[in-house]
Amino acid sequence: MNYFLSKVASLRGVLGVRGAFAPRRVHGNVTLTALRAGACVALPLLLLHALGRVDLAPYAAMGCFTALYARDDTYARRARVLAVVGAALTLAVAVGGLTAALFSHPLAAVLAGSLVAAGAKYLSDALAFGAPAGLMFVFATGVAAYNPQTLAALPLEVAVTAAAAALCWAAAVAGALVHPTAPERLAVSRALYALARHLGGPTGATRAAAEAAVQHAWTTLLSRTRPARPGSASVLESLEILTARAESLLGGTGDALGDARAAAEMGELARRTRRERGVRPLVAGRERAALAAHAEHLRRHSTPAPGAAERLRGALRSPSPTPVSVARVGLASLLAGALAWAAGMDHGYWAAVSAGSVLQATDVTTTWHRTLQRALGTLVGVALAAVLFSFDYSPLGVIALVVLCQMAAEMVVVTNYSYAIVFVTPLTLALSGLAHPAGGAQDLAAERLWATVLGAAVGIVVCAVLANRRADEHLEAALAEGERARLALEREGGAHPAARRGLARALVALREAHALASGEPRSRGAARTGEVEDLHRRARALLDAPRGG
Repeated sequence: MNYFLSKVASLRGVLGVRGAFAPRRVHGNVTLTALRAGACVALPLLLLHALGRVDLAPYAAMGCFTALYARDDTYARRARVLAVVGAALTLAVAVGGLTAALFSHPLAAVLAGSLVAAGAKYLSDALAFGAPAGLMFVFATGVAAYNPQTLAALPLEVAVTAAAAALCWAAAVAGALVHPTAPERLAVSRALYALARHLGGPTGATRAAAEAAVQHAWTTLLSRTRPARPGSASVLESLEILTARAESLLGGTGDALGDARAAAEMGELARRTRRERGVRPLVAGRERAALAAHAEHLRRHSTPAPGAAERLRGALRSPSPTPVSVARVGLASLLAGALAWAAGMDHGYWAAVSAGSVLQATDVTTTWHRTLQRALGTLVGVALAAVLFSFDYSPLGVIALVVLCQMAAEMVVVTNYSYAIVFVTPLTLALSGLAHPAGGAQDLAAERLWATVLGAAVGIVVCAVLANRRADEHLEAALAEGERARLALEREGGAHPAARRGLARALVALREAHALASGEPRSRGAARTGEVEDLHRRARALLDAPRGG
């Protein structure tokens, strides 16, 4: 009985609802990303309307999903990631279209979608695509596989997808010509903003957020491999000094008044760094020289990021949790699509997309939160769609609705996933209406809701049943790496810049590994919380101590 009660208590802890619908604060680059995404969707759809080929609109929209990725990355990484994303989306449409043209049975489309879902999850995890991860590739395959298809029409549809993806790639990297240091300024600004929040009201959560933001800023700044333009060199140097200063303030100033003043200063610097092209660290003399030396040491001793081939291999090696995540996504998409077909749904890929969506998370807790967010967001989205589609629209009106929904979703997706689903639902129905005007987008709303609920339910069940036993191994490896990094810095007297950053990075990775393990019901992550917190305390005491030498 005690064993049973302990398991129930463990499951209740994993399947909580706290924080599932809480808005997340986002600092900068939201409006610009939404405008870019809206423009990338509007241009191809308006061109197709002018050419009288609105039936190709869904394929153009699939290519436009390229604009949803790498929104905050440096331009060099953005160019690489979006090239892969655009090519993969085009391939997904080709696979779906080829399946529809060659096989008439709906289960063939289900199988194709599940294989693409598994492959996209692997690719997105290994190459760190970020949100929306592998979700859009499944959607692209589903749209192509469930639409009536012929081999003769397929090349044009694939070409439309590729052209739209190329347009989004160009729009995403064009900013380098105007604002070459914008991604770096944004990363540093977010680090300063997170530090200001921490100094203004220090808690464990604010400290963790500040540490993660500072380490992301360093990663962004140190990832530049090409020499900066003459006009950008001074900006990058100032950004590195600001980041070094933020890192030195993570432990606070030593008194409440000093922390309050530092918080106000960091907040103002965060605002200026994001909005002004010229960056002024507001430090001079000996302190500036010391911070610049710290940054230069990190730059000289920074380890190059692993290449794509190494990342792809590493994602499969133990203790990486990726293989289990891939298996979960593939199985859930297959089951959800098959159940939707058995239930007589005409758009069964919506269920597969829903299952794949909730499983983009890596543990049961976040998958459960995704399930709740997707279900409630779809419910509200269906109600919104019912209102929107109670009016008659011309094709141009539907295009305008698609663009507005796309922009609205991009505005709120980083705040909370459920908010974005509210606008994604009418967007999806509007695209279906463009491709098949006689179908009636409003009539599809109920099917969209039930397919979403079915897919989300299948996703959470598969995630709970198919345990990620690598989570404990992943946490064990992160603990070992954290202790190794702590001892390395201790041997250096606490002053070695590269050793300090190595320990700070290890703490961020340890926090992520602990969150992953704690989100699995049959993992020992929660039981090792004390061990993780003890290592954090000892490491932070070393990082916060006055630097010797």
